[in-house]
Amino acid sequence: MSENEKMPTDAGAPAETTAAPTDSSTPAETAASATPAAAEPSAAEQRGEAIGERLASLEAEEKAAAATPEGEKADRKKHVGVIVAAVVFAVLLIGAGVAYSVLAPAADNKQIEVTGTDAVQETEVDAADDTGDGNGTNAATTPAPDFTMTDADGATLTLADFKGKPVLLNFWASWCGPCQSEMPDIQTAWKEHGTDVEFVIVNMTGMNGETEQSAKAFLADAGYTFPCYFDANNSAATAFGVSSIPQTYLINAEGNIIGAYMGAMDASVLAQGIDMLTDNTGEAAQ
Repeated sequence: MSENEKMPTDAGAPAETTAAPTDSSTPAETAASATPAAAEPSAAEQRGEAIGERLASLEAEEKAAAATPEGEKADRKKHVGVIVAAVVFAVLLIGAGVAYSVLAPAADNKQIEVTGTDAVQETEVDAADDTGDGNGTNAATTPAPDFTMTDADGATLTLADFKGKPVLLNFWASWCGPCQSEMPDIQTAWKEHGTDVEFVIVNMTGMNGETEQSAKAFLADAGYTFPCYFDANNSAATAFGVSSIPQTYLINAEGNIIGAYMGAMDASVLAQGIDMLTDNTGEAAQ
């Protein structure tokens, strides 16, 4: 019977009678004519049954193959491969953690967590948090992390050696294009303000193959005469968490970070930083 056909539901209707079979009809044929025909499976059901049979067949084949010596050997190799992959992944995670701990800043993230936009970012704190160590009632009070470096003659000194005068601290390398673009403005600013502000231009020696020789050659070829220092033992990179360059920090005479800029500075940004440093110097004198 088709899906659109329905069986009679009137209980009072007389039951239909089936004609008696003729002598040529068999009992089986008679019984078949008295029952509705079974509905044929749809195409979707047929496909589903075929897929199920195929999956069952594949599962049986896999089980049979796994039971053989060759199958057991392949299964062991598969498990060994998974274990090796897990070990390699763990080693990579450990290596990444070690690299991060080496490059992470030794100082509090709050004091150097700034991003360069189109202006120097100040790092002042609220007056309620001011301990009085900085300049004015709303000055930064966290000291810049100290580090060691060498000068052009190989002498060792520290950032703390410059305490007493405001410092423009810059990190760079000779292979760094953005660093090269800001060097002419740094040279000009140093000539104009070098007596009032200490320019601590630190070369990231060792970063991406940078060497003291390549840095000196670059400065000589370009005619730059500002003082340059070298981070040969990664002391500065560790203290400030330097993983990209250029970076510039403004440090007041008391050794506190008052501003920073991430990326290449132009003349206007550099002038703004110098104004912040010299303004602080003026306030301290008052």
